[in-house]
Amino acid sequence: MQIRTETLNGTLIAYAAGRIDGPSASDFTRSMQAVLGDEKAVVVDCHEVTEISSAGLSAFLMIARELQDQGVKFALCCMAPRVRVVFEMTGFDKIIPVHATREGALGLLPD
Repeated sequence: MQIRTETLNGTLIAYAAGRIDGPSASDFTRSMQAVLGDEKAVVVDCHEVTEISSAGLSAFLMIARELQDQGVKFALCCMAPRVRVVFEMTGFDKIIPVHATREGALGLLPD
């Protein structure tokens, strides 16, 4: 599990790569918490995420709740089909906004 980041107009864009599963979910959560600052919005680009388990879903949910408590908008984008299916089958796409493109995610976040 790897994360690299960039900031664009006050939005943190985190690029996640690899598996987010039992062994790596806590590392993912810690890595995300370490890069969060004073952003008004956070987008996680998941195009390089290859697998996600229930532990990975829980990690995303924990991050989403923390950001919501801080008033920070949160969205995901660019999921591989096998990862998106997991989000859709579990209903997590109804809890956390998921967009097909990074531009779509960024366009729906407030300025």
